[in-house]
Amino acid sequence: MKSILKIPFIILLIIIPMSFVATAAEEDLNAKPAIWSIEQDQSKVYFLGSVHLLPDDVKWYGGTLKEIVEEADEVVFEVHMTPEKQRHAQQLTLQNGMLAPGDSLSNYLSKDEMDFINEQALASGIPPASIINFKPWFASVALSVSAIIREGWNPDSGVDKYIEKNIASRDIKISALEKLEEQMATLYDHPLETQAEMLRDTIDQLKDIEKVTLDMIDSWSSGDEELMIETLIKPMFQQEDVYQKLLVQRNNNWIPVVEELLTKKQNTLVVAGASHFVGEDGVIKLLSDKGYMIKRVQ
Repeated sequence: MKSILKIPFIILLIIIPMSFVATAAEEDLNAKPAIWSIEQDQSKVYFLGSVHLLPDDVKWYGGTLKEIVEEADEVVFEVHMTPEKQRHAQQLTLQNGMLAPGDSLSNYLSKDEMDFINEQALASGIPPASIINFKPWFASVALSVSAIIREGWNPDSGVDKYIEKNIASRDIKISALEKLEEQMATLYDHPLETQAEMLRDTIDQLKDIEKVTLDMIDSWSSGDEELMIETLIKPMFQQEDVYQKLLVQRNNNWIPVVEELLTKKQNTLVVAGASHFVGEDGVIKLLSDKGYMIKRVQ
């Protein structure tokens, strides 16, 4: 299957945590995302690949996953997004998402591409007079998220925040795999020409948005690792610099964090974007290469 899913929309499976959803009984689940585990001495660490926005009709929380969450002593997200960190993320976006005075988004795109961007901006409620000042990475993310919300994906129906809300009333430690500043830099720390390629990918995706969203949700909800590699990972190879910073470097940075978790006598759940766990550069393969015995539990 040839996939058109490239980096901007894959960000929805890597970054941007938010959400809320209802618990479903085992027989009502229509999505069973991949879950892996490592058991070492008295430590159990589970890994759940997440999606940060989802359609309301996707029922994923129940069964094995619900049991894992209820038994967890600690839950680890990419970043623990407190209200304070949300505000800081907005500040970082403004500081790193706007072009220098006198520059324009139109300097990096053709007239036809710019016309399409303006059309999509209006549909998203973003004034064209504003988006022309956006750096390409920021325009790419803003238009991607707005478009997928228009397709019915709900910021209140994703994975991370629901799990966080679910454990809020319990005495469970919440920690992070990385710092917010490190995560945000993977989006904006690229030459403007590379960012422009990201934005062109977004334009292609927006022209076939229904197929893009269906491919994404089908691969995640099935838990099929080969399908996730085909849909989520292989298209990223076309932008090597972005792939390295957005995925590979972060995955490698997380391995010492996971190894520290394995020294704790407890049950731990690690929740991160689904793209981080599959493929040759994925967290599961990196841990396996270090000699850890990985078990697929869902």
